[in-house]
Amino acid sequence: MKIIIAIFLFISGVLFSQNQRFTYEYSFKLDSLNKENVDKEIMNLDITKDGSYFYSALLITRDSLFKAEVEKGKISNSISIDFRKIKHPKANFRVSKTYPSLETVYHTSLNASNVAVKETKKMSWTILPETKSVEGFKAQKATTQFGGRNWMAWFTNDIQIQDGPYKFCGLPGLILTIEDEGKTHIFNLVGSQKLDDTPSLIDSKMKEIFITKEKFNQLWNEYMKDPAKNIKVMHSSSEMSETILFNSNTGSPMTKQELIRNKENGAKKFLSKFNNFIEKDLYNKE
Repeated sequence: MKIIIAIFLFISGVLFSQNQRFTYEYSFKLDSLNKENVDKEIMNLDITKDGSYFYSALLITRDSLFKAEVEKGKISNSISIDFRKIKHPKANFRVSKTYPSLETVYHTSLNASNVAVKETKKMSWTILPETKSVEGFKAQKATTQFGGRNWMAWFTNDIQIQDGPYKFCGLPGLILTIEDEGKTHIFNLVGSQKLDDTPSLIDSKMKEIFITKEKFNQLWNEYMKDPAKNIKVMHSSSEMSETILFNSNTGSPMTKQELIRNKENGAKKFLSKFNNFIEKDLYNKE
């Protein structure tokens, strides 16, 4: 790992003149009742002079496969994409930051809608004198409270970018590693590379609705109470009354009741295992 990290060791005080990607391993325990189960996902922090974009590296793979299938479809005049063969990220969020203000926006999907939530509070850090070596960098300790959790970070002045994984930013250097007090969400820097140009993700081009944190929490609780609400509304419209939908696994036609039941059972299973989100207050239950 030190060989990889050494590639992007920069002189203190020098800012980046090129686009840069910092790669983090995100370890998380989303099931609060089974904290022995640890999921891991590789995340990218793409940095340009205008800001940064944090997202799952699986999105690049997914978009590449999707684009390849579309190109094949243009030749055969038939596009058929089996999304079951595409691995989807468990970290179902993206975070963008604007420089130099560090305005931060959380992007995700909620009940079939793409939403964006601006972070209204600046992070307040306590920088401590304690230092240690993190993958060959001299790193300094800092702590903060965010999203209903206590966090401990190690940042380095060797890379003078006031950014880091997820929404974390505002320290005098790049955050190399950060974890919450319960060690259920951990981000560790694992590599870096220069970018000729940053990828244009399909997700970033989709229309989204900007909402407040309070509105997001309200919609989240409405979803938990009735996860099939959007399907019920859709099928109540005259345009959908005669539409026939098929089970993606069996190929058999599905009734409206079966579709709703599948949606409710799927959501119930998901919510029983994914209940330990990074920001407790954002996904707080009423």
